[in-house]
Parts: sequence; structure tokens; C-alpha cells
Amino acid sequence: MTAEDRGDFCALMYNWPADEVDVVVVTDGSRILGLGDLGVNGMGIPIGKLILYTAAGGINPNKCLPVMLDFGTDNEELRKDPYYLGADHERLKGDEYIAAVDEFVHAVRSRYPNAFI
Repeated sequence: MTAEDRGDFCALMYNWPADEVDVVVVTDGSRILGLGDLGVNGMGIPIGKLILYTAAGGINPNKCLPVMLDFGTDNEELRKDPYYLGADHERLKGDEYIAAVDEFVHAVRSRYPNAFI
């Protein structure tokens, strides 16, 4: 989900094919394990966590949802990289960021009311 998708987060949640999701792991890529702002390159973190939850915790992998909130990056090197797949604008901040995260949480709760986020 990107900042440009705001207003459509609920609709986007219905694109996920699973009718039941127990666990949602989300990142915005801003502070990845001491590596700093990786933007969308940090998507491996939610996937890795869900793999761990599946392998060690017995969570059904079909009931997991990894999410990247691509609200931009403050990493100028990434924004200049022609191969960077994420949004090439500065990260949302302040009230605009909070509003986007709130919309995302509402969208998850609408689609998967019992999911652990």
C-alpha cells in the first residue's frame, strides 16, 4: 500500500485472497534492525517474522498477511536509485502519517476483525 492509495485501503485489503487471517505483520521500512531506512527493501522483515511464527509457533501460513506500507523513504540514495521499487518521495510525517496508519488499521479491522496486528 502506498501513500497514493489512501482512501482505497479497505478495497485493497479485499484483494488478499484469504478469507481468514490470524496474524498481520506490517512495516513501513523506516527502522530496519539498526540498518536504518530501507523503504520497501525492508519487506523481508514481515515475511521473515511470519516464517518464524509458522515454523516455531505453529501459525497456519495460509492465515498470515505480510504488509509493506510504502509511505516513501527519507533515504535519498534509494530515491535516486533507478532500480528502487518503492515510492521515490520523502516519507509521510506527522498527522499525515498517523492518518494513513489509522486508515490501514481500520481497513485490516474491517476485513479481518479477529486478526492480531
